[in-house]
Amino acid sequence: MLARLTQVEFVPAARRFSQLQSLAAWFGEASYNTADRWSGKTLSSLQASHTCRTDCVTWRSVHNTPYAHAAAGRDDAHSPVPAEHHDDAAKQPVAATSAGVDNGDEEMGEYEKVRQIEEAHLAESMERLIMEAYKLLQKGDMEQAESLLQEGSVALEQGMGTESSHPRQAEILDQLSLFQFLQGKLPEAEMHARRSLAVIQNHFEIGDPAVCMCELRLGAILFSMGQYQEAKEFITDSYEGLRSALGEASQVAGESQYYLALMTLLAADSEEAVTQTDPLLMQGVRNMRSNAGAGPLLVQAALREHNRLVDNELTSESWDKAAWLFRQEIRLRNGVDPGSEDLSLLLYQFATLQYTRGLYDEAEALTQFSLDIARSVYKHDENQTMLRRHRLGTVLDCKGNAEEASKILTESFNHFDKRLGPKNPLTGEAQFALGLSGMRRMLHARQSKEGLDPYSKVLAPKQEQNLMQQMQKGLQAMQAGFGADHMLVKKALTDYDLTASAMRGLQTSR
Repeated sequence: MLARLTQVEFVPAARRFSQLQSLAAWFGEASYNTADRWSGKTLSSLQASHTCRTDCVTWRSVHNTPYAHAAAGRDDAHSPVPAEHHDDAAKQPVAATSAGVDNGDEEMGEYEKVRQIEEAHLAESMERLIMEAYKLLQKGDMEQAESLLQEGSVALEQGMGTESSHPRQAEILDQLSLFQFLQGKLPEAEMHARRSLAVIQNHFEIGDPAVCMCELRLGAILFSMGQYQEAKEFITDSYEGLRSALGEASQVAGESQYYLALMTLLAADSEEAVTQTDPLLMQGVRNMRSNAGAGPLLVQAALREHNRLVDNELTSESWDKAAWLFRQEIRLRNGVDPGSEDLSLLLYQFATLQYTRGLYDEAEALTQFSLDIARSVYKHDENQTMLRRHRLGTVLDCKGNAEEASKILTESFNHFDKRLGPKNPLTGEAQFALGLSGMRRMLHARQSKEGLDPYSKVLAPKQEQNLMQQMQKGLQAMQAGFGADHMLVKKALTDYDLTASAMRGLQTSR
């Protein structure tokens, strides 16, 4: 009975050793091939440089497991398992059907040693694979990085078979879900994040850093998908566990803190309440930037999620809250990367909102700020610079600076008409704005004490008709390109109706 029991336990151990051997070989080959193909450097030198360390390394540093100790020691040595160990392992018998209890225990002990060696080999190879994926990520080749991780996950699952609920599977799924989250592939990211969490929960208790890190990833993805209640539960749990285990200053605790602050913004009902979250958001951003592998991309994704809140308020036409969040995001981006393309775009978008709301002083200041940055970052893209000059022209016209506005709007209309064509909505808006500026000057002249001179009075009706037709044509292009519900279209319709009403009033009084 004891002999049979030993044999029953022994055979799965031998099978598992064989699986680990083949998997470690696959990951090692995949990582070396990848390095040769894309980086031209050996992975051993890459590992020694420690330039692409990922948050998954934290799992080893906080867990007292055999493979963690073995892998950590081998990371420090930066060398593979000596070949003689594999030769010795290969010489071991696969099974001992007639062995006694003592012989079975001895063989089990030998296989346990070999298993730990192969676990360490697998850990090192996977680490190299993940690090190479991060190199691709840093180069901007996200699709290739994702593909590499997917191949690794499939190989691990196929190699382990029914034993695929392995901590290494959770590790690679977690990284895969992160890469997909960074690309905005949310359904795929959610699927892999849930699988990663399910696997890791089979090995570690609730509150363990490994579990918390998987909860953080899933929570951030769910937040991005608008599933706020479930996201809050995961992120809250992750923050408490990560702060306790790794400290407030850790990258992952900072990321959790950032997303908790975003949760707070959902219920913010005043600009003061929004501003109060600034310190938490900025601290979270600083912590995320400390990640040597994906720090900038983590920050970019975090700011993307803040901008998603802005979009939500714009969609619901909650203009005041949208403005509060716009100002906060400008502060965040200005603190992260002043003078960046993203900041210039954000300033332009906010300027456009304030322009449509009739807040022309703030709109002018925002547009000028955006234009100053654009002149630096868009040196070879006249469309972007002209877009901001065009907005400045529309704002100046609303503020009564007709001469400067007319000059800018004529320039922007000619530019967009030539580059983008007459049916483009930007060309349409420039055409509408130029016609509106002309009509405002005509109305101002008619309403002045001096009025129009006799010759201008003769020409005025035809000029006014042409200007109104110009506005109509531009408005049609805006409606076709932007859509009837766009804020710029709604403002243009209001301006058109006010202008037409003013003209009818003058005609009645004559």
